[in-house]
Amino acid sequence: MAERNQAVPPANLNGISRPGRGGAVVKPKNMKGTLGRLWRLTKGHRNGLGWILLLSAFASLASILSPYVTGKAVAAIGSGDAVVWVLCCLAGLYLCDWLVRFLQAFFMASIGQRVIHHIRRTLFAHVRTLPLAFFDRRQHGELMSRLTNDVDNISTTISNSLSLLLTYSFTVAGIFGMMLYLSPFLTAVSLAGVGLIFLLTKTVTKHTRKLFAAQQKNLGALNGQVEESVSGMAVVKAFCREEEMEREFGERNDRLCDASIRALICSGYLMPLMNVINNLLYVAVSVLCGVLFVEGRISDIGLVTSFLLYVRQFTRPFVEIANIYNNFQTAVAGAERVFEILDEQPEPPDREGAVSLKCPRGDIELRHVAFGYVPGKPVLRDVSVKIPAGTQAAIVGATGSGKTTLINLLTRFYDVSAGSILLDGRDLRDYRMEDLRQAFGVVLQDTALFAASVRDNICYGHPEASMEQVREAAGIVGADSFIERLPEGYDTILTQGGMELSQGERQLLTIARAVFASAPILILDEATSSVDTVTEQKIRRALLKICADRTSVIIAHRLSTIRDSDRIILLDNGKIAEQGTHEELMALDGIYARMYRTQTELG
Repeated sequence: MAERNQAVPPANLNGISRPGRGGAVVKPKNMKGTLGRLWRLTKGHRNGLGWILLLSAFASLASILSPYVTGKAVAAIGSGDAVVWVLCCLAGLYLCDWLVRFLQAFFMASIGQRVIHHIRRTLFAHVRTLPLAFFDRRQHGELMSRLTNDVDNISTTISNSLSLLLTYSFTVAGIFGMMLYLSPFLTAVSLAGVGLIFLLTKTVTKHTRKLFAAQQKNLGALNGQVEESVSGMAVVKAFCREEEMEREFGERNDRLCDASIRALICSGYLMPLMNVINNLLYVAVSVLCGVLFVEGRISDIGLVTSFLLYVRQFTRPFVEIANIYNNFQTAVAGAERVFEILDEQPEPPDREGAVSLKCPRGDIELRHVAFGYVPGKPVLRDVSVKIPAGTQAAIVGATGSGKTTLINLLTRFYDVSAGSILLDGRDLRDYRMEDLRQAFGVVLQDTALFAASVRDNICYGHPEASMEQVREAAGIVGADSFIERLPEGYDTILTQGGMELSQGERQLLTIARAVFASAPILILDEATSSVDTVTEQKIRRALLKICADRTSVIIAHRLSTIRDSDRIILLDNGKIAEQGTHEELMALDGIYARMYRTQTELG
């Protein structure tokens, strides 16, 4: 996200988006509580905050004192030495102002970035402890926005807006104090103009908020249509819908244009009207000063000069403070979204007295297991089954029957709602989580490759692995042939999740990764769903070799790939409906037999 300029456009007084920023100002739900939490997060990084406060006060001195000194210079006209002295004071004042603002920016950048560095580390360290359920409940794009955009908003506010807010606040207080010192009567008259500015702001922003909300709604619709069109371009072309797609884009683009024009025109009224009020106030006070001077009620021309300069400056900080406050609200709202993540409960810690899992045999037993992602909506119901060590077990069933859920429970991505799962005679929850996860080699249905070399993806988590070990794992699953054809072979860098590879090739790499891990228990969730029949047979032969001396749990829709399994478990509506070998289930002539015959006929 781009850094915000220090001089914020006044059109943002209404709590709405600035032109070109593409987002409305979001108001926090609990400003006081969130600021308190932010303050606690700065613990250990507050060195220099006192200096920031002091420098902010000094940074306002030029604005506060220069009109007064200028008035003295005007009053001293005729005395050459006095004028020179006053001008020297002004030069020194502005030089000190430059130095103070430089030091202020230096300290603020240093402190602000250290605080943000700490927040990022704290947030990311917490995210890695969250259970899989947290990520399943949220869109990845929305989560990325919290991790990047919201933290950047906080960074901008701490590094920039906060120091400006302090400086302008001191400036307003200082100018008001000087005006009272010079003339309480003229100060009271000037406050009337400030009241008009606030009234005008409230009136205009009441309308512009709605208009900018409409703009954001239309912008979201347009972005959504563009994203769908680009990601689904192959489908659009296949169905010859290019003209329809362009027409829909044109309609949404027109609506966005109309909404944006209305919003910007309405918000554009604000600054010219404020300038008019400011100028009228200046003229009114000038005329009043002139009348009072003629009548002899004011005899010091320097006082008049100073006061008029103060009137000119008095309203400007209000405009800037209002704009900065809007940015401040957006940052605090972003901080609330960050704290929502920090408030999420991490994965359950290891039980007290949790034991290490060394060299597991691989005996798996499910005892009356029940589970549901949403309370009251069970996915698994009273599932009980034994998978002896060294057994190749296959889990089959219709979509939504609970196959992948069973895998999530075995790996403790989720914990059972009722019952228990035992490994080598102990409840999974009795083991240290790290040891338990290392006991499983998992290939999920959705391939997950990283922006690294092919070699690094295969030996993920084992950077010390030799090239011979990597080649061996790739050779077992038949991936070495296509890897060698890549531009840099095993050193080819994959981008965007390996999108330059076919789906089947990506799946082969994830299987090779599981083979390389040499875990005693192998779990394959639809591992061959994205490969052709020839590659499938290669993988099948490789799996027979791999699974010969380890426990393996395989989920498959293609029943031909699991014919040789020691045990086939058929789930139906969250319960075990049938189990046995392929021959036993075919002889039973039940659900499995009908599924197999249907696939064979279709094949």
